[in-house]
Amino acid sequence: MFCKNCRKRLSDTAKFCDACGMQTSAEQANIQAQQEKNRQENPPAFLDVKMAAISTVIFFFIMPVACLVAEAPIVLGLVCAGVMSALFLFMGIRNQFFKK
Repeated sequence: MFCKNCRKRLSDTAKFCDACGMQTSAEQANIQAQQEKNRQENPPAFLDVKMAAISTVIFFFIMPVACLVAEAPIVLGLVCAGVMSALFLFMGIRNQFFKK
């Protein structure tokens, strides 16, 4: 096997090049396989649709009350709640379709 960086001959079990210190392609393949295994064992947490719906209801109650306390127009609270809720619902629905 040869180093891809400096073209020096390496042993088949080498993890790094003795001359330049570059990782060998075999070691890179091992690292990528380990990362894929970790991804499969620990999938990312997804926001599901039920949690997004609950968040939507909570936002529509909390935001207008927060606007009353801050002496801001209630419409502002409803608009903010609508935007945040739409974002959460979009994320929840999207993640349902792209879950692995």
